[in-house]
Amino acid sequence: MDTKTQRILFIELVGAFGLVFFSAGLVCINVTTVPPGATPTSPLAWHQPGAFGIALGQGLILAALLALTVPVSGGYLNPAITLMLWVFTKLETPRATGLIVVQFLGGILAAICLRFTFAEAVLQSAHLGAPQINPLSYPTLGPSAHLSGAGIELLLTFFLVFAIFGIASADPLRLGVVSGMIATACVLFGFPLTGAALNPTRWLGPTLIDGILSSSARSPWADSLVYLAGPILGALLGGFFVFKIYQTPSEKK
Repeated sequence: MDTKTQRILFIELVGAFGLVFFSAGLVCINVTTVPPGATPTSPLAWHQPGAFGIALGQGLILAALLALTVPVSGGYLNPAITLMLWVFTKLETPRATGLIVVQFLGGILAAICLRFTFAEAVLQSAHLGAPQINPLSYPTLGPSAHLSGAGIELLLTFFLVFAIFGIASADPLRLGVVSGMIATACVLFGFPLTGAALNPTRWLGPTLIDGILSSSARSPWADSLVYLAGPILGALLGGFFVFKIYQTPSEKK
């Protein structure tokens, strides 16, 4: 592996690490700031981000990291998007494979760091920030809930892909800002339903470490269909829409 490829993969790893660390960490912070017995006037509760703060934080970190990494690595910090680019022949197989590997690795390393950042009680309550099907939104967790959740993740990821690739010849800052805006709206909508992952890396890292630490009878892998099939199919559908329908022939060049 040459030095240029190593540099690209390392930058993508750092970006994926930051995306998962801050996105999952915000969920843990939300739990940390509402300890048992706390009231809205408790000093710690003043720092609770809530659903809006989580959505805004995830949108901001995605916007910044895409603007910083896309010009160099082109992996978009998301295995579903990298796979989509490979399917539509925008990335060669070796590069796409390497990017997907380091994206997942970055998410796992971020989850390990979160393990040593928060108290165990917070991590168990927040499931280490991993997105999960919300039992309050889906009281009966079964195939229908999983299909519905996968459909939500599909739609959210579709619009994220549309935001990223819909602007022809966009500069990195503009790409990041538009993508961050869409991501914020998607998390605001999807967080109470599926946790709004929009990214298999966002799910796998925290879920893997949560599975090691958790003593819950319900397996953290029970929702795998939602966070693998949903974003991957959403990215593929979004790629087809953008590259085959939305863009004009001159914009595709």
